[in-house]
Amino acid sequence: MVTQLSANLCAVQVDPALVRAVQRGEAGAMDDLIRGTYADVYAQCRRLLGDPSDAADATQEVYLRVVRSVLGFRGDSAFGTWLHRVTVNVCMTALRARGDVRARGQSAGPLDASFDDLASADASPEERVTRADLARRTAKALAELPEDAREVVVLRDVQGLSTRETAELLGVTEGAVKVRLHRAHARLRELVG
Repeated sequence: MVTQLSANLCAVQVDPALVRAVQRGEAGAMDDLIRGTYADVYAQCRRLLGDPSDAADATQEVYLRVVRSVLGFRGDSAFGTWLHRVTVNVCMTALRARGDVRARGQSAGPLDASFDDLASADASPEERVTRADLARRTAKALAELPEDAREVVVLRDVQGLSTRETAELLGVTEGAVKVRLHRAHARLRELVG
């Protein structure tokens, strides 16, 4: 059984019995695992990469890695956490492979909101335009951040991961996450002005 834990974390809770069945090579177990986690993995890739085609490619790469590595999964953490880490690693590799030209055009999560998403019933037309302009400028500024800063901002601010979770996913200390986030926020303030 696979259930969504949190829309912000995009992590799933996977029944440990299903994981063991996959590791034993039971018929249909891998299909059940993929079917139960696919939407969350794709959504995570979509948020990190922005482009639907790139997200689909990354999702496929995630499951190739899962198939190759699931036997090595020892259960030191929850399988959903491990899958989330694999997904982030694949996406970060894809962002690096894009090079600066494509990465500059990338936007993530709510920063990519449409005009209608920014409208509220009580907002005046001027407020709506101001909010839409701010969202566009923020997305552009985010794309101009160095990759390590963008990763931290996307994981902490867009996806809502904790400092600890972000540190674990990126393989750095919590202190490093805090420093990167502080510097990224300062740079975003300068760029958005």
